[in-house]
Amino acid sequence: MSFRRFLVKRIAISLVLTLVSVSIIFLTLRLLPGDPFSSLIASGGLTQEQVEALRVQYGLDEPVYVQYIKYVQSLLTLNFGFSIAQSRPVSEIIFPRLLNTMILLVPALVVTAIVSSALGSYAGWNRGSWFEQSSIVVTTFFRSTPVFVTGIFFLIIFSYQLDLLPAFGMRSPVANPEGFVETYLHPDFAMHYFLPFLATVLYYSGDFLMLARNSVVERKGSAFLTLHRAKGLSEMEQLARAGRNSMLPLLTYFALRLGMMFQGVITLEVVFAWPGIGRALVLAINQKDYPTVQAAIFIMAFAVIVMNLLADVMYAKVDPTVEGGDV
Repeated sequence: MSFRRFLVKRIAISLVLTLVSVSIIFLTLRLLPGDPFSSLIASGGLTQEQVEALRVQYGLDEPVYVQYIKYVQSLLTLNFGFSIAQSRPVSEIIFPRLLNTMILLVPALVVTAIVSSALGSYAGWNRGSWFEQSSIVVTTFFRSTPVFVTGIFFLIIFSYQLDLLPAFGMRSPVANPEGFVETYLHPDFAMHYFLPFLATVLYYSGDFLMLARNSVVERKGSAFLTLHRAKGLSEMEQLARAGRNSMLPLLTYFALRLGMMFQGVITLEVVFAWPGIGRALVLAINQKDYPTVQAAIFIMAFAVIVMNLLADVMYAKVDPTVEGGDV
């Protein structure tokens, strides 16, 4: 199978998966009991006539299949509609919070991949040492502990007991930053950033450490390292060669993890009151704000699909035998 055919097939599968995911999102929300305005009638905030007018305004009075067609058409143009709860375009709610989430998670994932891969390679090269055993125990502990539990533990220790770092938010309540630099490159931001960043790094460190360790263990007795040893390369130079040959599974896993990083972000953002897309999703679900929920989940699902596609393509470029396999 040529690479072009392989790529077309993978893109077609990704498009089908995207359509399936947006359909599930749409149907799940419509199967929920009640609608966004039911509580307003019960509380006396709006009359039945006013609620009916709102349903017409947001298209909720139309048949479900018409709502679905309009929903898919709007996604194709990245028009996420109007928020029911906040009365403003969903894009104004989602995109700034998506940026906050990316600023929290992408640097954390990059740092985790680099540091944990290096430590994992060293642990695999020194198999049976105290460093290998202790690093496995520590990273397995944090990987098996839910990230929100680690976050709550950090809040209790560093914020409430030691009073070293702020507990919630991205900036202090009195701060009123303007612009990217003043918002994200400020000591006050760094103080709020440290705890959720540390919780994220520790949570994902076990995956990269074990993957790098196992790859180096497999390659330590290989013929090419024996040849390098015969050439007189030092231990560190041999370790560097073994680590370089372990990059393919690490890069693939990094791409997959980058797409799935939203999985753990929702609870983490709620614990630290981080104004990201996960916290916006939780608030929108509580308010039954259909357009915002649909947009937030669509972005998360689309990220997973795109990064899976990227990982497949990257793997196929590096290892041509993958192209010939079944899709």
